[in-house]
Amino acid sequence: MLCRYPYLVIAVVFALSACTSNYSEQTIKPIRSTERLNDIWDNHYRFFIGQPTPTHFSVCHSMSCYKISEVSLDKQDWQEVLALFSKTSSAEEERHTIQQAIGKLEILVGKQIGSQHDLARNQIAYNRYGQMDCIDEATNTSVYLRMLENADVLKWHTTASRTSRGIFQGQAPHNTATIIDTQTQTRYAVDSWFYANGTAPMIIQLDKWMSGWEPESN
Repeated sequence: MLCRYPYLVIAVVFALSACTSNYSEQTIKPIRSTERLNDIWDNHYRFFIGQPTPTHFSVCHSMSCYKISEVSLDKQDWQEVLALFSKTSSAEEERHTIQQAIGKLEILVGKQIGSQHDLARNQIAYNRYGQMDCIDEATNTSVYLRMLENADVLKWHTTASRTSRGIFQGQAPHNTATIIDTQTQTRYAVDSWFYANGTAPMIIQLDKWMSGWEPESN
């Protein structure tokens, strides 16, 4: 089952956001989808840090950004993340390193906000607190990618906007963060939703992802 979200405006927003330029200069925002969420906006959509830094950034959790938490990494943890990129020598190697870095960041963040037990996909063990759907995952992965880009460790890729599939393909809506290979201009989905917290996300060419791709097994 894909990451189902009942409000089609979400998918439209993500699809349109893929067309914007200079993404690295834009503010990252959670998506406010419908008037039905107005009653929880003031309580749960507190200030979201749109220009994240390792010492001060926001993450979404508890399904579709129902909760937003502010997080800070200490210098040693952040340097360990950056050190993963010290030996990358090609775009392919960098994508593999991005997978490792995002998995590590999910572990570090999970310990702070209580999402360390986030299960694959939309599984819920006890309650939804800390569990993440594809809206949360796409937003948080975009935050992590932006911080890596701002740290100048991405030599073969640039960050790109979140995007969606499903609304125009007759599939259930599903969302992902993306990156672009600066040499080939190939765009890749960076999808953390398929696996549990701390597991390396899938990075796959966006065209293939848009066709409905998902891993054979978790």
